[in-house]
Amino acid sequence: MNQIFNLSKTEFTAYLECPLKFYLMKQQNQFTKEGPRGLRSYLHYPFAASKGIYWHYNLNKFLQEHKQDFLNGAPPPPITISKPIFKLFWEHEEHRLAVDPSNWYPIALELYCSSQTARGIIDRVESIDDQSCRVVEYKSNPSKSGFLTEELLFYSFLATVSKDFNEKIKRTVTQAGCYFYSTGDWTCREISRDDLLSFRDYLAEVRKEMLTGNWAPRHNCSLLKQDCSYAVVCTKIPEKLLKEL
Repeated sequence: MNQIFNLSKTEFTAYLECPLKFYLMKQQNQFTKEGPRGLRSYLHYPFAASKGIYWHYNLNKFLQEHKQDFLNGAPPPPITISKPIFKLFWEHEEHRLAVDPSNWYPIALELYCSSQTARGIIDRVESIDDQSCRVVEYKSNPSKSGFLTEELLFYSFLATVSKDFNEKIKRTVTQAGCYFYSTGDWTCREISRDDLLSFRDYLAEVRKEMLTGNWAPRHNCSLLKQDCSYAVVCTKIPEKLLKEL
């Protein structure tokens, strides 16, 4: 990697979890075309990742297909009975519509953003008013969101430096939220200019640390192996080879 390597949100949080996981992920992705999600197969993805992508896509598709039903006050569609995740999502959107009908429908879904040094897909962007907006991430549940603060700041910062975002949205990010689709919970925080400046400096330090080439696993890696999709690979790397990475 050179000093201008482009960092995705997934790679960023992988490094926070484990430098070796980041190294394996970056090596795996270095020859792939960067860009937004397209019509591709996710069969080779770890189950948790492919399941997350499935729900991200289908929740947004559900919202698009039932936009008029929400606006007309129609009853929930049958799928909300057979699939509780859609029921919780319907109730969440009904509440949002009732609280702020003028800014209810997202101004962007699955928005790919990039800059010279970072990239990512923002699950949705919601208008707050004519000048400000909120970036929103979908997660399964709060218990599996250990780096949620860093993720939301990453997306908020990316939005400020991304030409894609600024040309399409034309608003300043002042909030970042997360909807947990398995539980229906919602969390949101204010994003200030100081938050973004602090995160910019923090991200610069993380990038410098990445470039040192120290890919040793975190000291508590043994506690994470059962949840890590890369454990099957890294546990087979000889100690000597690991030191030479």
